[in-house]
Order: sequence, then structure tokens, then C-alpha cells
Amino acid sequence: MGRRVGSLPSGRNLTSGRKLRKFEALLRKERAEVLGLLAAWPGAETDAVGYGHTHPAEVASALYDHEEALSVKAWLLHRLVEIDAALQRIRDGTYGRCEVCGMPIEPGRLEALPTARLRVECQERLEREPQHGEPQHGC
Repeated sequence: MGRRVGSLPSGRNLTSGRKLRKFEALLRKERAEVLGLLAAWPGAETDAVGYGHTHPAEVASALYDHEEALSVKAWLLHRLVEIDAALQRIRDGTYGRCEVCGMPIEPGRLEALPTARLRVECQERLEREPQHGEPQHGC
């Protein structure tokens, strides 16, 4: 007989009831904030060279600013994908479980990073080891 997704060996359930609703509320709030920032984002489609600059230093500065803005926007879009994935894991009943080993993700890690997919130990292992095909399962 297997344990229910999100349940801890002690019988406490990390990701059910109030705790799960708390994480879902945090994720929904962050999602709304990210969407708000993206909605207010100035048009990144503007050509950086088309700002009317003629001096090479002004063009270089405009290009740098444009590239930096695109990087921030890309980060926001990535963050939105991570938030949506975490919300989907809540709906699927897999939230709070490490995607590598299947063990519960540390409560403090989820508190600090509600979008966490991996336990700290598995994350550190993946960061240390070079990627050669499929990730190893089990920590």
C-alpha cells in the first residue's frame, strides 16, 4: 500500500488542506504580479537601432538597454511557466514531490520557493553532475 501523494512518513500531509491552499494562493498571487508586469511592459518589439541615435556610443547604449529589457522579459515569461507548472502539479496531486526521486520536498524549500520541483539534495546532484541523457533517479 503506497502513501498518498504529498504525505509524509509520519502521517502528516505537507501538501493538503490549509498548507496546499496557502501554496496555491502564493502561486496565484505571484502569477498575477508577473502578468501585471508583462502587461505593463514597454513594447520589446521596438528596434533598438531605430531610436534615432547616430553616435556609435549612443547606439551601443541603446542596444545594451534593449538586450537587458529582453532578458528581463524572458525571465518573467520563464517565471510564469514555472508558476503555471506548479499550479498544474497542485491540480494533478503531485505538488511537493521531487520529480527525480519522488520523496517529499523539504517544507522550508517550498516555503522559500513554491515552484520547486526537486529536493535540495537532488537539485545539488543535478547541478554537480554533467548532463548525459536521462537524469538519474533516486537521491
